[in-house]
Amino acid sequence: MASHQQVCPVVGTTNSTLPPDHPSIDLTKAGQTCPVVGASTDHHHNLHMHPHVAIPAGKSAHDASACPVLTNQVVNEPQSKAMDDEVCPVVGTATTVLPPDHPSTAGKGDDAECPVTKAKVGHHKGRLHGHPDVSHAPAGAVCPVAGVAGVRA
Repeated sequence: MASHQQVCPVVGTTNSTLPPDHPSIDLTKAGQTCPVVGASTDHHHNLHMHPHVAIPAGKSAHDASACPVLTNQVVNEPQSKAMDDEVCPVVGTATTVLPPDHPSTAGKGDDAECPVTKAKVGHHKGRLHGHPDVSHAPAGAVCPVAGVAGVRA
C-alpha cells in the first residue's frame, strides 16, 4: 500500500485516518472544529474516517499501535522510516521530530501540557526530537525531516 501522506505541522502525524470511534464530522465543510483535539477542517482537508471495525475487549479505539495497517505497512514505508516515524497510541503514525517552530518543553515537569496539542510532556519524554535548524534555509528549501520543499520556520 503506497501512500502519499502529508506531515501535520501541529502534531507531526502522517496519519490521515480518524480513529474508528471518532465523533461524526462532515469533513467536506470548512470551518468546523474537531470535538476531540480542536483542529479545524480548514487545516485538515485530507482526513477520512476509519472503516468500521470491532474493537476487541480490553483494547481502546484510541490505541493506534494495535492497528495492523499502521504497524505492518505505514510504519515500514521508506518515507516513514526516513522521518523516524513511530506509532503514537493516540494519533497513529507520527514523526518523532517536532516542527521547527514548536515551543520548547525543556525543563517542564511530566504533568505539564504541550502548548500546542495539550499532550502531557511526560508521555512524550525521550520520544521526541528537536527539528534541525532551518531558520537560515532559502525559500523553497527541502525539509530535512519531511523531504518536502518550502518548509521553513
